Amino acid sequence: MAVDIYDTRAMLQALRTEAPTNMFLLDTLFGTVETFDTEHVDIDIVKGDERLAPFVAPVIEGKLMEEQGFATRSYKPAYIKPKYITTAAELIRDRVAGENMYGGDAPSRAEVRLAKNLADGEAQINRREEWMAAQGLVTGKVNVVGDGMNMVIDFGMNPDHKIALSGTDVWTDAASDPLGDFGEWADLIADDGQANADIVILGIDASAAFMSNENVLKKLDTRRLTTGEIKPSQLGRGVTYLGDVTTDGFSGSVYRYAGSYVDENAKRQYYIPKNAVIMTSTTADFRRNFGAIADLEAGLVSMPVFPKSWEEKDPSARVTLLQSAPLPAPHQIDAIVSATVV
Repeated sequence: MAVDIYDTRAMLQALRTEAPTNMFLLDTLFGTVETFDTEHVDIDIVKGDERLAPFVAPVIEGKLMEEQGFATRSYKPAYIKPKYITTAAELIRDRVAGENMYGGDAPSRAEVRLAKNLADGEAQINRREEWMAAQGLVTGKVNVVGDGMNMVIDFGMNPDHKIALSGTDVWTDAASDPLGDFGEWADLIADDGQANADIVILGIDASAAFMSNENVLKKLDTRRLTTGEIKPSQLGRGVTYLGDVTTDGFSGSVYRYAGSYVDENAKRQYYIPKNAVIMTSTTADFRRNFGAIADLEAGLVSMPVFPKSWEEKDPSARVTLLQSAPLPAPHQIDAIVSATVV
């Protein structure tokens, strides 16, 4: 039986076979994917108080302890709907990329256009999801502003974990000590986030300051066996592995992330601000959550992306629509330190 290329099953298969967009933050930190068939996503937050068991004499009854509580936060994921329209005139007139200029097979253009629209739409959704993940890591919240949407998703980051260096602590100052900062921030994450920090992500200006800081270079050169070493290597578009560092309180990998996107004003922006540093743990509970698809044709089945296509009769055109309700959620929010260092 012939397969209709516009059938939802065929489009889902096309999405799966397309090469995924390289999203460093999502791939590195948000490894767990969860889909929900509800409009809201509820998250139970448990924070231990790390009390000691009390001393009690054997002949005295045990001391009654209060049960550890938890808080439930309910979030409504953002909704994304990239849409494409291909007219019959475009299929007749416009050559697609790679097509033979002197004998193109016009009917195949419909398949090529559909595949391109699906790939472009999924890439745009992935970039928006990466942006949301970055916002959560840098600010502890996501501002969702668009047509018919204006809300703030606040994950409740501890204010003490949002750090702005000043004076001689700024990494471009000769007296600054970035490796000492690493140790202090790792202690914050261990105390408040109950996690072991093992990764640092630097914006491009923060990376330049770190790599040229005299105290960093001195310690790496004289204590290489205990402090680590810097061996930059490219891992993909915008991602540079700088090396492993072990210092008092912190042991982990350091990356420079220059991943960028084009905003609504056609200006290039960076996911991680140029002057920012993110420290966190790759084992922290961060998840890629997806809410329900608000479309009857989705069959109330939860999925990260739902594509569909239909034909308009007059004027003749083919419409392709992708829908997604992403919520990259740092459930263990206090396992993050976000710092401005230059």
